[in-house]
Amino acid sequence: MNYHRNRGKRSENIIALICLLLAFNSISWPQDRVIGYYPSWMRSTLPPGTIKFEYLTLINHAFAWPLADGTITGGSDLLFPDLNVAVHQAAKRILISLGGAGESGGFSAMAADSTTRTRFVGNLVTFLVSNGYDGVDIDWEFPQTNADKGNLVTLVKQIREVFQNTDSTWLITLAAPAGDYNGRWFDYSALKDDVDWFNVLTYDFHGSWTNHAGHNAPLYAPPTDYDGSVHEAIVYLSNTRRVPKNKIVLGLPFYGKEFIADSMYGESTGATDLLYSAIAPRLQQGSGWTYHWDDVSKVPYLTNSQNSRVVTFDDSVSLSIKCKYAKDNTLSGVMFWAMGQDVIGSNQPLVEAVGKAMVGTTGVVMENSINSPNEFELFNNYPNPFNPTTTIGYRISSSNLTKLAIYDPLGRVVATLVNEVQSAGEYRIPWDASNLSPGLYFYQLITGSGRMAKKILYIK
Repeated sequence: MNYHRNRGKRSENIIALICLLLAFNSISWPQDRVIGYYPSWMRSTLPPGTIKFEYLTLINHAFAWPLADGTITGGSDLLFPDLNVAVHQAAKRILISLGGAGESGGFSAMAADSTTRTRFVGNLVTFLVSNGYDGVDIDWEFPQTNADKGNLVTLVKQIREVFQNTDSTWLITLAAPAGDYNGRWFDYSALKDDVDWFNVLTYDFHGSWTNHAGHNAPLYAPPTDYDGSVHEAIVYLSNTRRVPKNKIVLGLPFYGKEFIADSMYGESTGATDLLYSAIAPRLQQGSGWTYHWDDVSKVPYLTNSQNSRVVTFDDSVSLSIKCKYAKDNTLSGVMFWAMGQDVIGSNQPLVEAVGKAMVGTTGVVMENSINSPNEFELFNNYPNPFNPTTTIGYRISSSNLTKLAIYDPLGRVVATLVNEVQSAGEYRIPWDASNLSPGLYFYQLITGSGRMAKKILYIK
């Protein structure tokens, strides 16, 4: 796993964006988990009192790690009693996450020997009891041999047996790779009965290791790119490896990649990670960056004015679409890496987007109204794409307070075209976007009968 704004008005904007994106029927979704990884180094950026527990079901506290002799250690900033107390006061659960991309080296030797393995399990129980955790997230990145493969199964089964005799409510979860390169060393058929769910690392499909720029976490991949996608990872786990869908948790990145490249999929000479909090300022008008929406991969990207950099990332739009994907495919839920990476002032826009999308009860659907089609109708704008003017049409069946507004990808109102009581009838409203940057926008119609929204693309 990679180490990787004022609440009032801004929160309203984020809520509006989610309303623009998704609406599900009012259904109880007991399987829908929203899991946030809380890195120990984020405690000053995201103190417990600022965590948005209303959007979370569980926190994975990262990272402690095992040593070859079975002891458990961690950084000096790991143990944080205030965090565990806050989680339990919010009636949520917290697991200790062991390993991670940089601290998994002790797993292989520890798990290979019965003495050190037993010592580790005993130390794990003591750690959980002493520090108030509700289970363990094993983040071994990654087993590399057949011996590791078998030893991971033995380790998990031993942990499960001890947990059953100590506290049967404790959970065991496992970080899982998104493809067969590392996934071949996981015996899912033997693990699935003892693991409560698998947190799938569905990101880092492109990066410094690829010779071209590409999306960090595309939902779908174009036929010309073979580096993988979220969808391919879920198909691999559920169809090829037969992992039950109700034990698959889809991973979401709160960070992106900046490539030294002149275009998407163009040749790259390097890439670095960027937190969403560092990407967000580049979404502002006049920043020197242009926002693009990839309607194949269902994720955005940025290019700079010199055409020398490409930034691939997820935003509130793409994350909401991925949450819908998780629900449509009856997955167990979503997890994200990582809490704190979207903190912008007093706001956490990505956490809110994910949390509200997973709740599944908003008032607007893209392209279709949840109300009777006789009550009102929002037409497709024409032209679309447009430059720089377009016309938006709609019909209302009775006199109502009517609002027609345009939103940017961050959920901010960039234009209010109508906000008045209108009589029943059809309306055509022109919009000139010449004062805005090209990119993806949304237009939303709100009447007394409901609300509806559609996508709109401004190009130059």
